[in-house]
Amino acid sequence: MSSSCVLPHALKTPAIKKLTGKRIILASASPRRKDILSVHGLAPEIVPSTFEEDLDVNSFQNIHEYPVATASHKAIEVYERLVQADPENPPDLVIAADTVVLTHAQPSTEQTSFSLLPGVTQELLEKPSSKDDNRRMLLDLNGGVCEVVTGLVVVYPILTSPGYMTRSIDERSLVYFADNPREVIDAYVESGEGLDVAGGFAIQARGGALVRKVDRDYNNVVGFPAASFFRLLDLLVEEDSDFLDV
Repeated sequence: MSSSCVLPHALKTPAIKKLTGKRIILASASPRRKDILSVHGLAPEIVPSTFEEDLDVNSFQNIHEYPVATASHKAIEVYERLVQADPENPPDLVIAADTVVLTHAQPSTEQTSFSLLPGVTQELLEKPSSKDDNRRMLLDLNGGVCEVVTGLVVVYPILTSPGYMTRSIDERSLVYFADNPREVIDAYVESGEGLDVAGGFAIQARGGALVRKVDRDYNNVVGFPAASFFRLLDLLVEEDSDFLDV
């Protein structure tokens, strides 16, 4: 299957050339992540992680480290499981991601970072527990802004202990909500679409109607920051000519 992981329409960058013929794994069952990678010419094997995703968000001094840590656990769990299952055919690259939605103060300009707004604590917006909870969440976000952070981790084999290396990034986007009339929010809540999505809205579907604009990577809000992922691969090729050749 590895020969088909790179699709014919993929850009022939140094990193893509390195991936050709390799066993690439996406440690996620998310159809959105699969679709984004497919658009860019990758069709990895899908091996969802069994990691419980039960890390305590309050244990992180910087909340942006939380999705990176979760993605790291996902990637390592899948890598180690596949190596143990078939030592003669280990994965060449495991990709994992975890996307979270955080509250965010209204920036005065697009360049205002949350780090420049002392005294305000960001909170994690989980999946709504009910339609009433979804309505409350969207009313709080209405006319405001939230931050979407994806922790993205790749795991690949190396010759030294423990036998693999991890590299990670966190991609951040700001989502600006329109001043939506109450009846629009009520209609979206009643559709039920937001119940299975962190933050209570699916920007790639009907929830996009609630959003005025996205600052930085739109695909990151959907669940996979493709541009930063491919830049990371290019960087790894530049840093180590033996990347993926172990």
